[in-house]
Amino acid sequence: MDFLLRITLLTLILGLSACNSGGGSQNISGQTKNDNVSDGSNYASEPAFETEQSVLDAGLICSGFNNPDKPPVLLVHGTFTYGWEQYDWSYGPVLESMGFDVCTVTYQDRGLGDLQISAEFVVNALRRIHTESGRKVAMIGHSQGALMPRWALKWWPSAREAVGDFVLQAGPNHGTNGGPSAGLFYEGLGSLTGTPSSFYQMAAESNFLTAVNADDETPGDIEYTNIYTQFDELVQPVTPIPTAALDWEKANPKVSNILLQDICPLLITDHVTIGLTDMATFLLTLDAILNPGPADVERAGGTDALCNAISVLPGISLSPDALSAFPGMLSMEIEAGLFDLHLTNAEPPLKTYAKDGSQP
Repeated sequence: MDFLLRITLLTLILGLSACNSGGGSQNISGQTKNDNVSDGSNYASEPAFETEQSVLDAGLICSGFNNPDKPPVLLVHGTFTYGWEQYDWSYGPVLESMGFDVCTVTYQDRGLGDLQISAEFVVNALRRIHTESGRKVAMIGHSQGALMPRWALKWWPSAREAVGDFVLQAGPNHGTNGGPSAGLFYEGLGSLTGTPSSFYQMAAESNFLTAVNADDETPGDIEYTNIYTQFDELVQPVTPIPTAALDWEKANPKVSNILLQDICPLLITDHVTIGLTDMATFLLTLDAILNPGPADVERAGGTDALCNAISVLPGISLSPDALSAFPGMLSMEIEAGLFDLHLTNAEPPLKTYAKDGSQP
């Protein structure tokens, strides 16, 4: 995230903080083409949702389930954005044009709230997609959308059962020494106004990260592909031990940790573009969800294909057809309205189901 974008986001937060009544989260009203909504009765042994089912369902938008030859894809957005903002002009239309069934989940309040609550939106999405498609889901997440779903996979067996592949792009899996969780908000502004709940949880050595990384970092029969970049402004450090990695140097066959500059030393992609427009990341992601095992550099085309791919510049869609999404996105922005900043002076307490550390 460049300096201008940082300032823009900070200005947005300050402005909406002044306008927000603080009365609670604003429900995001989405359109879904699915009709079979689970009421949770089949999952009585799992942690109960604190979020109303209708709110969870409104956060899921799917293209339909008409392509049984490929896994359905669930796209999980990052902090400061909503699902349609990040994916309706980028990964969504591209994957649909390639014959994938694509779903996008939007959790509340631009990812500023408790990650434990946001994870409920992912659990609900995975249950529904798995049930209605009859297939394992390929989940792709960027930034918080890479880290937070790991909470869903750890504590809800039905979520683990639903996923075949999970591609994580620039996920702060072991916390971060960069970004708002370590700088301006804690040391300056945060001490006066409070800090969004999720910032505490994404900071290194938070209770959230300690719990999600305890015992097994890669639960379930899931293939994990971790993609990260040396030029990430937020997810730091990248070397010598990358905070984005899972099961670092444990030779886990179901995990692939890929630093893009190990493949393409001259590739410049940052925290934002790795999850939007970087072509090498997209090709590795595609390799992971189409083939057995996590992403494989040689199978994805090797250094020649990955490093010589035309990287699409930030702000330009991967597909010309995606331009048609913008009118609908504007309508959804208006409908979404303001959001809760979830300002607090401490990390949200762990939920009861996670306190004993025993994974179901």
